[in-house]
Amino acid sequence: MRNVYVLGTGMIKFGRYPEKTVPELGADAALIALKDAGINIKDVELFASGNLYQANAMIGQRILQQIGQTGVPVINVSNACATGSTAFREAFMAVASGMYEVAMAVGVEQMGKQGLLGG
Repeated sequence: MRNVYVLGTGMIKFGRYPEKTVPELGADAALIALKDAGINIKDVELFASGNLYQANAMIGQRILQQIGQTGVPVINVSNACATGSTAFREAFMAVASGMYEVAMAVGVEQMGKQGLLGG
C-alpha cells in the first residue's frame, strides 16, 4: 500500500435544514472540502458517500448530480454510527491500493425532530 494524504476537509454547521434535501446538504459539504483542497470535482476519480437513513436512495450519485458531475464511480455505504468513517475508509483504501489518485468521502444525514431514540 502507498501513502495517502488528506487534501481538504469541509463541514456545514450542525442544525436542522428542512428546506434542503440530503443530497443538497452533502453537496454543500463536498464543495467546501473541494475548495479547501484547492481541487475541482472533475479531479475526483471515486466518490464514497455515507448515509444511514436514506441508504437505498443512491445519495452519492445524487450529491454528484447536485454538483454537476456524473460518470464518477460511487460507493454508497451505511454502517450505523460508523457510516461516515466507513465512507472515508473506502476512499482511503481506493487511493492506498493504487487504483485511484484522488477519492472523496462525504458523510451526510438529515435528522428528524424525533432524534435517534424517537423521544
